[in-house]
Amino acid sequence: MNRIYSSLLPFLLVSLFFSLVSCTEDITLNTYDSDPIMVIYGTVTDQPIHQEIKLSKSTGYFDQNHNTKISGATVTITTGSGAVYDLQEDASQPGVYKTIDVLTGVPGESYHLKVQIDFNGDGVPETYEADATMPAKVALDSLTVVNEALVGYSFYSFNLYAQEPQGENYYLCQYQINDTLYSKLSQYTLLNDVTIENQYINGLSCNYLPDSAERDKYKDNTDFDTMVFVAEGDKIKLSFSNISKGYYNFVQQCQENKDGEDPFFGGPFSNITTNISGGGVGYFTAFAIDEKEAIATK
Repeated sequence: MNRIYSSLLPFLLVSLFFSLVSCTEDITLNTYDSDPIMVIYGTVTDQPIHQEIKLSKSTGYFDQNHNTKISGATVTITTGSGAVYDLQEDASQPGVYKTIDVLTGVPGESYHLKVQIDFNGDGVPETYEADATMPAKVALDSLTVVNEALVGYSFYSFNLYAQEPQGENYYLCQYQINDTLYSKLSQYTLLNDVTIENQYINGLSCNYLPDSAERDKYKDNTDFDTMVFVAEGDKIKLSFSNISKGYYNFVQQCQENKDGEDPFFGGPFSNITTNISGGGVGYFTAFAIDEKEAIATK
């Protein structure tokens, strides 16, 4: 019973959404003794900020947190309308490059990333490139966070209300609890519109997190130190984004990589979707963000 959270949530999500097959390039990695590979990850959003690109060198597992950060690269983002944004490495965060000027992404606009660095040390810079187009913004009407009992345990459900547009769409949810933003790829929630296409999303749950009042029930869980709990009265901010199919697949595969392709039968994840050319891995994407807030209630 003490492992119910780690085993229950995947089944809850899988029961709502179907797995998808990648339509972009797959890179096969030897997850143990492979040569280092350039890892590039970054986004352009519609927020008026200095957009970020992260550069690193892969280790045995595709784990951004353990990778060696890459400094000294030349990085630019060019918009479809011809504007060029230079990026500069953050002096306090090695491997993190930010646009010198504020870049506010626009739905429908395309973005071209170019990274140049002598990665293999032969004196000749390698070039890595990627393209992304920002999908249309989908607005949330509201968010509720309510307590639900399930098989003897208490969870808080994050429920969405919005009009789902026509066409094939994929969604990303990120959340903040009080002042803490949960921004790891493993903490993202992915949705698709297989069962809700062009319908009104009327309270669809995008996440179940355990009740902090029952924290002791999970203390023997092997993942206890990384589990996220919600308490009555917590302030929840949810970011909702319409994303590309390729980025959906990338995030999904990175999440699966933690425990293998199948946590029950599979080994380490070996094929990771990427849109980075030049022999790199990772992903460059663009999306608009809509946010709603709610208070967790019993």
